[in-house]
Amino acid sequence: MNKVERIVWIICFVVTLTILVGIIEGRAAVQDVNADVVTELSCGRAAQEYMDCEEYELAISNLEACLRVYPRSDWLFSLLGRAYYKMGDLEAAETQFRHALEINTNNLVAKRLILEMRKTQDLLKDRELSEWVGIAKERAADLITLVVGVWLGMLLSGISGRVYSHFMRTSFRKALSKKDYDYATDILEDLIVNRKKAELRKRLRELLQEYSLDEAKELIIEYVDDREIEDKLVHFLVQIHKKSKIS
Repeated sequence: MNKVERIVWIICFVVTLTILVGIIEGRAAVQDVNADVVTELSCGRAAQEYMDCEEYELAISNLEACLRVYPRSDWLFSLLGRAYYKMGDLEAAETQFRHALEINTNNLVAKRLILEMRKTQDLLKDRELSEWVGIAKERAADLITLVVGVWLGMLLSGISGRVYSHFMRTSFRKALSKKDYDYATDILEDLIVNRKKAELRKRLRELLQEYSLDEAKELIIEYVDDREIEDKLVHFLVQIHKKSKIS
């Protein structure tokens, strides 16, 4: 083998070796790509199985670990958003869907679920507003009922007070005119027992208009059986008589 043949042989050997190395590296790269695809798919499928079993926290932790390996996977981001959506965390879900759309603007799942979440949030706001309106209406109705009740109570109390005063005055005057002293003193006793001092003073003034102080005292002493009530009535009678003389 001469010098030229040796050079040609060496060149052929180097070219053949280079081609073999290129083929081996190409096969290795294809195997790595296939391994990545399988691994990404297995992550997504595992997360989907967790969600099907309602194990949303496990799905989230699994997807977050996968995304550290495949940070440009819009599919894994959309799965993570769906897991948060299933848990009811709409804010976190929308964040993950936004990440998916930043990577792939044509991610239809992310777009659709964002729209669904917006509708859900609007419905929740409307329901919350309607609940607050309902509560406000109930409170307003309760307040109106309370005010009306108090007003009616005061009105009825005033009316009943005037009716009671009119009844006592009429009954007492009739008893005095008929000389029914038992009934007249019974009225005075009821007034002092029920602490109706204003009415009691009016009736005692009416008694002093018809009789002198001594006659009124004798009438009370004779017809009132309870000694304690008798003393109180006489005391009030004397006080009213003194005030009437001063005035």
